[in-house]
Amino acid sequence: MRDRSNIVDLALAFAATFVITLAVWPRESPRQIVRCHLTDQGWKTYSIAIDDPSLDELKRKVRTWSMPESHPEYVTAKWQKEVAEFYEKSQPARAQNDSVPRPVKRADRRPMTATISDTVTTASYETEIGDPTDVIQQAAYAEPIESIDAIAEQPETSPVDAKYWSTVKASAVASMEAVQQRSANVPVVFEQVTPASWPQLAFHFAFLLGIAAACGYMHWLRHAPLRTGTSFGEQPIGVLARIGTFSGAIVVAMLSAAAVWL
Repeated sequence: MRDRSNIVDLALAFAATFVITLAVWPRESPRQIVRCHLTDQGWKTYSIAIDDPSLDELKRKVRTWSMPESHPEYVTAKWQKEVAEFYEKSQPARAQNDSVPRPVKRADRRPMTATISDTVTTASYETEIGDPTDVIQQAAYAEPIESIDAIAEQPETSPVDAKYWSTVKASAVASMEAVQQRSANVPVVFEQVTPASWPQLAFHFAFLLGIAAACGYMHWLRHAPLRTGTSFGEQPIGVLARIGTFSGAIVVAMLSAAAVWL
């Protein structure tokens, strides 16, 4: 019975020291579990502290990767697609085939029309055509009316141009789809965030301190054994110090456990 009580005391001394050491030891910050796909090694799992600046940089790169608009290839392909659609839908300007009014000969040389305002006076006059050959020479440098009608009758785009812009549009659409597919398959996956915990060194150190406390308590128990048949107040000072230290360690361990796990 006496040996059993001593074993219990040693176990309590070890447990109390172990818990107190973990309570005093500073815990690490929560960590983010990240899975990355490497080209030559496949998927790898990493654990990064949430306060690590590299984690924020990695998240920013993932957001940029996930947005197709942030890729220069996508922006260029979209611009090419819009240009191709514009030229496919565009048509040349048609000239107005309006008849040119001929000048009306009048007997007098007075102004045909005239308006007077506060600041500007406008007037128009008509003149007679002298030699008809002068008119013919001037008309030689002008575009004939028939050529304007021919331009108006041309198709919107030539077959060659239509084929070219359709090819440009198809290539741009293919490039945009490739970027969108690549943006959807991000090679980085953010998993759960592990809560704050102690490093392995803390557990190793707490275990060693627990063993040392149990051994020290065992030696202290041998040097200051409890006197049987004697009241508590009549026990030696060494016994009272041992009991007081043991009881205080148990109370502190219980408070530390409550602070850590609650």
